[in-house]
Amino acid sequence: MNGIHSGTPAGSKEKTGHRVVRNAMFGVFSQVLGGGLFFLVAILVARHLGPESYGPFSFIFAFVAVIHMVADFGLSQILVREISRNKQKLDEILGAVMPLVTILAIMGTGIIIMSVQLLILSADAAQAMYILGASVLVTFLAAVYGAVSRAFEQMGVNALVLVLQRIFLLILVLFSLDQEVGLQGIALCYLGERIFQWLFLYILVRRKYSRYKWRVDISYWRYLIREGLPVGAGLVLRRISWYLDIFILSALSTASAVGLFSAAFRIIQMINVIPFTLSIPVFPVFSRLAIESKDRVFAIYVRVLKVFVLISLPIATWLFILGPQITIVTFGDAYQPAGEVLQVMGPMVVFLFLNGLYVHIFSALNKQSHFMKVVGTAVVVNIVLDIALIPLWGILGAALATLISEIVLFIAGAVLLSQLGLVVAYLQLFFRPMVAVLISSAALLWAAELPSMINVILGSIGFSVLYVAVGYVLRILHEDDVSTILSVLSRKSPAAIKKL
Repeated sequence: MNGIHSGTPAGSKEKTGHRVVRNAMFGVFSQVLGGGLFFLVAILVARHLGPESYGPFSFIFAFVAVIHMVADFGLSQILVREISRNKQKLDEILGAVMPLVTILAIMGTGIIIMSVQLLILSADAAQAMYILGASVLVTFLAAVYGAVSRAFEQMGVNALVLVLQRIFLLILVLFSLDQEVGLQGIALCYLGERIFQWLFLYILVRRKYSRYKWRVDISYWRYLIREGLPVGAGLVLRRISWYLDIFILSALSTASAVGLFSAAFRIIQMINVIPFTLSIPVFPVFSRLAIESKDRVFAIYVRVLKVFVLISLPIATWLFILGPQITIVTFGDAYQPAGEVLQVMGPMVVFLFLNGLYVHIFSALNKQSHFMKVVGTAVVVNIVLDIALIPLWGILGAALATLISEIVLFIAGAVLLSQLGLVVAYLQLFFRPMVAVLISSAALLWAAELPSMINVILGSIGFSVLYVAVGYVLRILHEDDVSTILSVLSRKSPAAIKKL
C-alpha cells in the first residue's frame, strides 16, 4: 500500500471538450434542480415552524455543518485527485481510506453529541441535534463514494443522486409536516436523505468500481491529512464565515431573530449556488495554464470576472429593491421583518460571485495559504462587527456585518493578487454593467411602489429585458469574451487568450 501517492496518472489521456462540457452541464443541472428542491424544503420547514422554532433549527443545522467540515479537513477534495491519478489502485486507496473516514466520522459525531451537553437547548432541539449528528457519519461515507465517481469524471452519477436524494427529502418532509411533527421529525427527514445518498453510492461503487477490503495504512493516512489540511483549513473558515451570524445571534439575541435572519440568508445561499456551479469548470483551466504562463491564468480570470459581474449585479439590485416583497412571497407574512435583512445583504451577491473564484485562482497558483489569509481576515471582521452591531441593530446589524465582511474578503483577495502581479481595472469592469442596471432598475422601482404579486412579476421581467437590451446597446460583452469562456468549458487552448 505504501507509495500510492507517488503513482502517475492512469487511464486514458483522452481529454475531450465534449466530456468536459457534458460534465459541466450535469453540474449546472443538478445544482440548479437539486438546489431548488432543497430551497423548497427550507421554505416548507420555515413556514411550518415559524420564526421562533426555525431559529433553533437553523442554529443546529449550521453547527452540524461546521463540525462536518472540520472533521473532513479537505479529505474528499484530495481523494478526487488521488483516485484520478491512480485509478488502477482504487481498491487499495478505498481500502485504506474507509477506516480513516469512519474514525473521523465517529469523532465528528462524538463532538456533536458532547456539544449538546454544553449548549443551552430545549429538549426538542437537543434530540434534533442528536439525530443530525448521526447524519454526519453517513455523510462522510457517502462523500468518499461520491469522490470516486468524480475522479472517473462520471458527473452524471453525482448529478442523478443529488436530484434523487432531494426529491426523497421533499417527500419525507411533506409527509412529516402533514403529520404535524416537530424538530425531531424534520431532523429525521434529513437523516433519511443522507442514508438514501449513502446507500445509492455504496451500491454503485461496489458493483461498478471496487470491491475493496479495509486495511490500515498509517503512512498514507498521514499523507492524506497533510495534503488536505491547507485546502481544508480554508474551506472550514469559509463555512464558519457563512454561519457566524447565526451562532452569534443565537448568543446575543432571540430565537425569533435567528429564524428571521436565517430565512433571508437562505435566499442568499440559494443564489450562491450559481457562482459555485459556474466556477467548477474554471479550476482545471486555471491549473493547466498556470504551468504554462501566469499571464494566461490572469487573462482568463479577468474574463470570468467580467461575466460574473454581468450576472451578479442585476441579481443584487433585484434583492436590494424588492427584498421585502420577495421575502413575504417566499416565506409568508410571519417573516416580513426579514425583508429588510435581505435588502441589506442584497449587494453581497456581487462579492459572493467574485470571492468564489479566489479558492480556484490561489490554488492554481499554489498559493493556498493566501486563500486562508483572506478568509481568516473576513471571519475576524465578521466576529468583531457582529459583537458590535447586533446589540445595536439586531438582525440588521448581523446583515450589515456579513455584507462588510464579504467586502473585506474581496479587497484582501484583490490586494494579494496585485502582489502576485494581477491588477484588475475594477472601475472599467463595473462601469457599463452599472449603467445598464441603473437604467433598468426603473422597472423594479415601479414594482416596489405598487407591491402586488403581478406587479412584482411584471417588474422583474421588465427589469431583465431592459438589462439585456441596454447591455447589448452598450456592448458590455464582446465576442472575444464569449469565445474565451467557451474555450474554458471545452478545455482547448483558447485563441482568445493569445490575443491578450
